Amino acid sequence: MPNGPVEINSVAQWNQTLRGATASGQTVVVDCYATWCGPCKAIAPVFDRLASELSHVVFVRVDVDRLAPIAQKYAVTAMPTFFAIKAGKVVETLKGADPAGLTRLAKTHAGPNPPVPPLAPEADKAKEEGNALFKAGDFAGAREAFGRAIALAPNSFTLLGNRSLAALKLPTPDYAAALADAEAAVALAPTWAKGHVRRGEALEGLGRTADAVGAFEEAVRTGSGTVRTGAFSFLVSQHLL
Repeated sequence: MPNGPVEINSVAQWNQTLRGATASGQTVVVDCYATWCGPCKAIAPVFDRLASELSHVVFVRVDVDRLAPIAQKYAVTAMPTFFAIKAGKVVETLKGADPAGLTRLAKTHAGPNPPVPPLAPEADKAKEEGNALFKAGDFAGAREAFGRAIALAPNSFTLLGNRSLAALKLPTPDYAAALADAEAAVALAPTWAKGHVRRGEALEGLGRTADAVGAFEEAVRTGSGTVRTGAFSFLVSQHLL
């Protein structure tokens, strides 16, 4: 059945919507608007039309004046601002009433995406610890924390991807371990472009350039945004594009 945009009325509803979309493998496309904004009103029919056309996308509207915490979290400074969210992360942002740009953004990121089941509290705690250590540059510590999370949630492809990246960032990268995690991740989620990028990076580190090319080509095929750009960069470096 056709979808319609959902008006977000609270931070709790926002969080619930993101969790539900992540668990079901859906992209969320957000319209941050203000009631006094003329361009917001002008482009609203385009947003409504896309919501009716793209059945595997959750379209939501956020009134920035009523829900300032959401606007602040995502650094919304101009109206309208649109962004696409996959697995809880913003993958592209568009500022201004640009019908062609909005249509491209929504259709580029429409998915379906690999569903990301919610983690048990202990696994989620270990994952957040790993994320914090990674941001602090403690890649060995992050790798260990992600490992504890994986022990509790062995089918989480995102955790496997995180541990793969931590292994790649070590002062002496552990390419073999990174490859094992990346291959396990893409086995669980064959259309997860980041998993193919991790696999390509590990293969490149092991000197298996031809195999790395295949992994990056798969990342280009399944990916979008910065993931696709990074994969393209590798292929260009190999004089393949």
